[in-house]
Amino acid sequence: MLKFKNVKIEDIDIYKKFMKNNKEFSCENSFVNLLVWQCAYSNMMAVSDGQLFIKSGTAEKETFRLPVGQDLEKGIKKLVEYNDNKMPSFWLQEGERLSEFQEKYSQQYIFRESRDAADYIYLQSDLANLSGKKYHSKRNHINAFSKKHNWHYEEITQSNIEKVRLCAEKWYKENADKEDSFLLCEKKGIGTMLDNMERLSLKGGAIIVDSNVVAFTLGSAINDTVFDIHIEKALKDFAEAYTVINREFAASLSDYKYINREDDMGLEGLRKAKLSYKPEMILKKYFAKVK
Repeated sequence: MLKFKNVKIEDIDIYKKFMKNNKEFSCENSFVNLLVWQCAYSNMMAVSDGQLFIKSGTAEKETFRLPVGQDLEKGIKKLVEYNDNKMPSFWLQEGERLSEFQEKYSQQYIFRESRDAADYIYLQSDLANLSGKKYHSKRNHINAFSKKHNWHYEEITQSNIEKVRLCAEKWYKENADKEDSFLLCEKKGIGTMLDNMERLSLKGGAIIVDSNVVAFTLGSAINDTVFDIHIEKALKDFAEAYTVINREFAASLSDYKYINREDDMGLEGLRKAKLSYKPEMILKKYFAKVK
């Protein structure tokens, strides 16, 4: 029987071992997301017979990811055994593993697409260069910011990390009226990331104005092709810094072909903003429920 446990930082080595050959684009494949969002989604993991199993939710609302390993059917059987000998519900992302699952089990499931959870995938070169007519407004934002402020970009290191923490604290104070369990989990997650930058193989960047961090971002690699942006924040008085930090950080990621800026959570303003950067693809996500 599978034994699921809470995700801990030290599990990253086990996780990387299973995911080292994974070529999927989804932010669900990021260990950092699995770790820092477990306070919101009750993420847990188990390892058995050379396969990795991940589940979210509790009791009757448990949802599983597809097992990671060499034998999908063997992994599904273990999940059925764990799930009182019933086929479980799955959270699935577009890609080869979804195609394999559908080929073998589609007759047993209803697949419902979740547009709000779709990932926005961009070419690194597009975000770094902002070239052409389609990015004219973005360049205007950066020019306007540059006229107002004498700024520069810095990689997040131990020399400026406390200023990044201070910026994060200011951002959450500015947005205190929006505070909910999701934002509280996100705030805790930023602390975890900043405390464990090296261990979690995180990269980050910051926009500096008058020696203060006014915007910052944090992310990690999904694989050797795709880099995932976990967090991006800018203070209210420096709203155009969102465009600036986006471009500057993207420019620092030249080793990756794609940048995943994750989903829009169904928020109209966020969807509009993410579409305005002209994604190369919108990666579909599905909930699979037994018929």
